[in-house]
Amino acid sequence: MEETASISSASNFWLVAAPSQNFEDVPTINVGYHEVPLPAYFRLLSLVESGQSESDIVQDVIRHTGAKNLHVVTEIVSNVAENQRLLTGPPKSSNRFSMAFRKSKKLSDYRASRVEARRDLYAVEEQLETAKQTEKKVLNEALILSQRKEELKELKMTPEERRKTTSAIEQQMKQVLQKHRDVEAEIKNARRLSVIHKTSLV
Repeated sequence: MEETASISSASNFWLVAAPSQNFEDVPTINVGYHEVPLPAYFRLLSLVESGQSESDIVQDVIRHTGAKNLHVVTEIVSNVAENQRLLTGPPKSSNRFSMAFRKSKKLSDYRASRVEARRDLYAVEEQLETAKQTEKKVLNEALILSQRKEELKELKMTPEERRKTTSAIEQQMKQVLQKHRDVEAEIKNARRLSVIHKTSLV
């Protein structure tokens, strides 16, 4: 377990026990009726893929989440492991070569679609996070422009200077508001795609 401890020291296992469905806006995925933050999900998946037993993984996670979450953690790890077995396990043997070939192809197609959906989900979640950060910057720009417009009232200037300055600020504000509409549309689309990809992985 020394290797496991070193791996988990910088992990996100504690997120499995997040007190709400989406703790601090961390993207989540539904695993066995539990909302699991994506960083924790991919950490669990990597340990399952490395060949560690479910019990070892559960014990490693519990060191981060606390024993009170044992039941939830056990269910999550079991579901992640079972999903991985379905993806990587060999097809059942058959006396008919043609039947075995069809099953193998179905499993291969299923596995490929799951891998693609997982990659798409990760890409969409990154896009969503980037869009959220952009939205914060845009809103901050709007706040600064609004403050500048208010400060004009206290400045001494000619009517023409005031008109030109006010017009320039209002033009900038229009551009910022348009950027905000664009980023809102991007966030809405990313959330819609996220739901679609999460549903395909359940």
